[in-house]
Amino acid sequence: MKKHVKRHIVQQPDDPSIRIIPLTKGQNAIVDAADYDWLNQWNWFAAYARKTRTFYAARAVRVEGRPHFMYMHRQVLGLEIEDERQGDHIKNRETLNNRRSNLRIATHAQNMQHSEKGGDGISGMKGVSLIKGRFWRARIKFNNKEIHIGLFGTKQEAYAAYCDTARKLHGKFASV
Repeated sequence: MKKHVKRHIVQQPDDPSIRIIPLTKGQNAIVDAADYDWLNQWNWFAAYARKTRTFYAARAVRVEGRPHFMYMHRQVLGLEIEDERQGDHIKNRETLNNRRSNLRIATHAQNMQHSEKGGDGISGMKGVSLIKGRFWRARIKFNNKEIHIGLFGTKQEAYAAYCDTARKLHGKFASV
C-alpha cells in the first residue's frame, strides 16, 4: 500500500511534453510527459546528496528484505539496484531533471569524468591547482591514472590546457 506524504501542489507547465512531480522538502522532479503516469505509481521524495550538494528524486525499496533507495533517474534508464552502471545527468547541476534527453547510462569512470569538482579549492577550476604559490598545474585522471598536463603562469592557461585534454580523453563525458 502506498503511504501518502503531504506534498506541495504544483502547476503543470504549458509545455505538453514535460510534467512535474512534487517531492518532499519543497522540491520538484521534471519528467517527460510519457513517463509521468508510470513514475507517479511510486512515492518519490527529495534525497539530498552532500557530495554534490544537490537533490535527487528517490523512493524506498526492499531488495531481498534489505532497504535501498531507487533513484528516479535510474528508474527512467531501466537500471536495477544491482546494476553497477550509473545514471548520469548530462546537465550536471540539474539532478532533478529526469527527462530522457538529460539522462544517459555511464560507467563509474565516465560519471567521474563528467563531475564538476573544482581543483584544489584555491583555483575553483577542475583539474587546476596551485603549486608552491607560483605555478598553476593542470592534471587529469584517465583510466585510473593521473596525467600531468603541465605547469602554467595563470590558472586560466592551466584550465584551458585541462579542457583541451579532457575533450580529447573523455569525449562527450568531459565536464569543461
